[in-house]
Amino acid sequence: MSDYVSNIKTIAAPRSRVYDRLSNLGGLASIQDRLPEEAREKISIEAIDNDSCAFVIPAAGRLVLRIVERSPEETIKLATDQSPIDLTIWIQLLEPAPGDTRLRLTLRADLNFFLKKMIGGKLQEGVDKLADMLAMIPYNY
Repeated sequence: MSDYVSNIKTIAAPRSRVYDRLSNLGGLASIQDRLPEEAREKISIEAIDNDSCAFVIPAAGRLVLRIVERSPEETIKLATDQSPIDLTIWIQLLEPAPGDTRLRLTLRADLNFFLKKMIGGKLQEGVDKLADMLAMIPYNY
C-alpha cells in the first residue's frame, strides 16, 4: 500500500458546515460547473448521488467512489467501487478555532512497484489538486 497525503488546507468556515457539505456528495453536483476548464476537460463526471460519484479519467477509465464511513465532523472515508486500482480516500477535518477548519486528504492505493513508479507522482499531484478544490468550495452559504 502507498499513501499520498495533501498539504493541510485552511477553510474559513465552521467544521460542521464543511462536514455537512462534503459528507453529502449530491450537494457537490452544483460545483462541477465551477471547476476550472482544464479539470472539466480531463475528468468527465457521469453521476453523483448522496453516497457516490462516478467519473471517467482518460487513460485510467471509469472510477466510482462511494462513501463507506462517516465520523461526524471529523472524517469521511471513500473507497472505490469500480476501479482498475483499489483506492481509499480519507477527508480529515479539524477546527483549531471557531470558524477555522483545517482539511487534509490521504489517499491509499494498492500499487505494485512498477505502478507506483509510473503513477505515484500523478496520484500525489491529484491529491494536492483535490484538496485545493475542496478548500475553494463556498461553505458559508
